[in-house]
Amino acid sequence: MYSTEFGELAHKPQIKAGWRQSNKNDASLQIVQRYSRLHGIPMRLLNLESLRHCGADLSPDVVEQLDTTSTTTAPGIRRRMLKGMRDDLSNMANFNRVLGVSIQIICRGLIRYSWHDLPPEHRLPEDPEILELLPVELMTQLEIPVLAFQEMEIYDIHHARCRGALNFRNHGSRNDWVWVRAGTEDMYGALRGRLPAMLVALFIIRDDRFEDRVRRLAGVQFVSTVNTGRISDIHSLVTVQMKEDAQELTVVDIGTILGLAHLIPEGDRRWIVNSRINLRTFNKVY
Repeated sequence: MYSTEFGELAHKPQIKAGWRQSNKNDASLQIVQRYSRLHGIPMRLLNLESLRHCGADLSPDVVEQLDTTSTTTAPGIRRRMLKGMRDDLSNMANFNRVLGVSIQIICRGLIRYSWHDLPPEHRLPEDPEILELLPVELMTQLEIPVLAFQEMEIYDIHHARCRGALNFRNHGSRNDWVWVRAGTEDMYGALRGRLPAMLVALFIIRDDRFEDRVRRLAGVQFVSTVNTGRISDIHSLVTVQMKEDAQELTVVDIGTILGLAHLIPEGDRRWIVNSRINLRTFNKVY
């Protein structure tokens, strides 16, 4: 599936904002100058801050400016948000009817997640009959805050949608591709510990045995890398393919979902990972 989310994210700050602030006379040059200025000024402030730490003799005006301008503030905490609650599911037993995923597959995924990612005292019940009765809220959208390239306080918001079998805007169902942190940076070759996965379900599950114990989870279908994730000599991109057990589901915490991924179909259940869709992805995949 093709997504235009990335194009919109880049088009607004790089082109639209510069056009609006130009005088519409030779606007392309003004757009480039504005974008360069937005990056050049913070870089100048960082250089001056470094000189001050090294004991350089700076003018009082510069010192005052550095004291009133923050260039090293840590990014504020931005949480991922689940939105679009569906009202046709209240417990795990309804997953098969709503999403077309069998309850056995969901239970296996939940039990694997519980054993691998949760401490023993917080694990979910392993009895499928108990799991099926746990209260569940099914969601259709995940908002993922992603730090803009070379920024510390500016976020792009990725809207990852997961509609299950429902139509999206009078067309077929929409289940977006996302990046998931699946291992350490020495895994999966150039992808450096990250794998693309297709969203199958977004849900909130509540464990009634503990007060206020809520898990915000996603069900995904991972792909596997071709040639251990090495970059192709032909197109300089990584190729992935659907796993043999494509019907199997992996349950992950939404905190491991890093943002939207852009995959180009290559045929025969294979895709090319477009790591040039923006500078941040280009900087991560090599």
